[in-house]
Amino acid sequence: MKNISVLDYYPMIHKDKLLYHYGKDIIRIGTDDNDVVEIKNNQHNLFSILKDLNGQFTIRDILTRHPNTSLNQLSLIITKLAHANTLSVLCNPFDLLSKNERFKSDLTYYLSEGFNGVKILNTLFNLKVTIFGSGGGGSIIALQLANLGIKNIHLIDPDKIDTSNLNRQFMFNTTDIGKFKVNVVKKFILARHSDANITTSIKRITTTADAIKEIQDSNWVFCCIDEPPYISQRIINRASYIKNVPSVYGFSSRDAAKLLIVYPNNTGCVDCLLTSEDTTEFQKLILNFQRSNFSPTTPIVIPNIMLETSWIVKKWLDQVIKERPTGNVLYRFDYNTLNEQRFITFTQQKNCPTCGTKRNESKLWKIIPIQ
Repeated sequence: MKNISVLDYYPMIHKDKLLYHYGKDIIRIGTDDNDVVEIKNNQHNLFSILKDLNGQFTIRDILTRHPNTSLNQLSLIITKLAHANTLSVLCNPFDLLSKNERFKSDLTYYLSEGFNGVKILNTLFNLKVTIFGSGGGGSIIALQLANLGIKNIHLIDPDKIDTSNLNRQFMFNTTDIGKFKVNVVKKFILARHSDANITTSIKRITTTADAIKEIQDSNWVFCCIDEPPYISQRIINRASYIKNVPSVYGFSSRDAAKLLIVYPNNTGCVDCLLTSEDTTEFQKLILNFQRSNFSPTTPIVIPNIMLETSWIVKKWLDQVIKERPTGNVLYRFDYNTLNEQRFITFTQQKNCPTCGTKRNESKLWKIIPIQ
């Protein structure tokens, strides 16, 4: 592999940082209220030097353009800004690293957060994500993932659009009534991202085998299905465990959303959570749900759906970026207070029927059985 001289790297002040004079002797990089770095303007041409730290010139180029500046002086500036997460030193020009004009803002966001934006974009571009459910939650999550650069998305939902969907599922309109949700979501996303690979299925998932077929070659699974209580989540959890694919579970209610992230063999799973909460009262509650003839209307409005899906995707993105799996927590996000809390914490259960080492004979599994 060819060695690269330090002079051939491309220093870049992040594209979301404003560069401006602040009084006679101070140059600021950043905004008034966030991440501001100040540099004393001891050099007459400092401002023009800083403008050249744009990811298009190598250190060698900059020294040539500013012959009165030494390598040591330039290094001190670069070091100061790098420590403040205001500058990155790139191996290639910025325009070549972003892969696509649409994702330049994403790249500079990650860099300013102190992460390797190039690596993150490459990771996202190469992921395949499967989403069960294309209603209010699943459809918006699919769009957000596509906007992050994920090109391979598989959508599963057997339902067709009806009038009751239109108030909270903004991708759909009156001309879409009677069409399959997955097809309309696919069309909507492709209109924005023509290079995306969106596949669809209208299979109703009733067994673990059904779910396994849908998640082939997937890197992540999102479960955005609310009904029937726990059956769909258990099926997708079991399939994801068998295929060793991490999974995300979102739950909606009127006042709050809940979220669980599962890493097979590293964290507890959905059945571990249910096992940890397995009591006579919990079993009674599930039985009463099943015996009820009540058909609830989804008690969530579009602002809350947007809060929920953005929260879920951000929590998931943090996992991908930081590469530090966190599990064994059911999170809750309150729409009214905008607060997140660790709603239920649990451990991997030895008697979990999916990932445990000891078979669980609880009545709960006869109440919510899966195949």
